[in-house]
Order: sequence, then C-alpha cells, then structure tokens
Amino acid sequence: MKKLIFLFFIFSLSFSQGYDFQQLCVECAEQNGFFCGDDPANWTQYSPNGCVPNGEGGLYYLNDGWADCTDASDEADAVPTTLEECLPPPPICDTVFIEIPIIEWVYINCETGLPCDISLQELVNESKNTGLLYDLNGKVIRKPEGIYIENGKIKYKL
Repeated sequence: MKKLIFLFFIFSLSFSQGYDFQQLCVECAEQNGFFCGDDPANWTQYSPNGCVPNGEGGLYYLNDGWADCTDASDEADAVPTTLEECLPPPPICDTVFIEIPIIEWVYINCETGLPCDISLQELVNESKNTGLLYDLNGKVIRKPEGIYIENGKIKYKL
C-alpha cells in the first residue's frame, strides 16, 4: 500500500509541474523582480519560478555579479521586469480585405432594351451631327463594340 501511495504522489507531482508562465511573470513583476523567461532550464535555485528577487524579503540578486538565470540575463545592467513585458504577443493578423465592387442597377425599358431615362430616338438624333460613337447608355465610346450608335444609325460589331 505504501508503494501505491508513493507512486500516486510521484504521478501527481509530475502533473503539478505545468507552469503558467504568464502568471509567473506577472507575479515576478509585481515583486519588482526579474523574470528569467519561460524556459525552466534557464532558472536556478536563486530564481525560484523564474524570478530573480530584487528587494523581496531583503534579497537583492539583480545585477549582483552572479548568474541567477542560467544565461546570466539578470546581469549587465538588467532592470526589473514590467507588467507590459508579461503580456502575450499580439496574435498574427490573418485578415484579408477584399474589395467588393458596387453594382449599379440600371432599369431598362423592356421594349427597347435601353435605360428608362434615355430614349433611343434621342441617342440616334444626337449621333447624326457629332460624328461620335455612342453605346446604348448614351456614353461616348472610342471604338465600335457590341451594339452602338453611329451617324444616326444603330449598328453592331461582334
């Protein structure tokens, strides 16, 4: 029975070692300490839970000439960790903006196929004296395409 309890203790201890690095960083910053980072391999006995004490309980280990973080990042004029440094990085923006064209609806006359506000006869008459080409909407075009009006006549080109 003792072996079973011991195995259960070891098993539960292995699951209790999951770290909330952001919370540990916040707690360290609130104590004016220096957080060694989220890699427990960079922590030493002098940086419990990754935090190098800086005045907590009279302990001043920051910039004391000893590597309290394995990589010695707590030395060389290191400053206490701020709460802002404990924030997770912003998410990567993966939004793609697509411009959607605005479609303008033109109401057409079912008999002529022309827009309701333009009569075919007006377009034909206007084209007689100008020598310009017009589309069926009454706009001037440069070259004949599809159905067009030229010199008072309705023409088409495919």
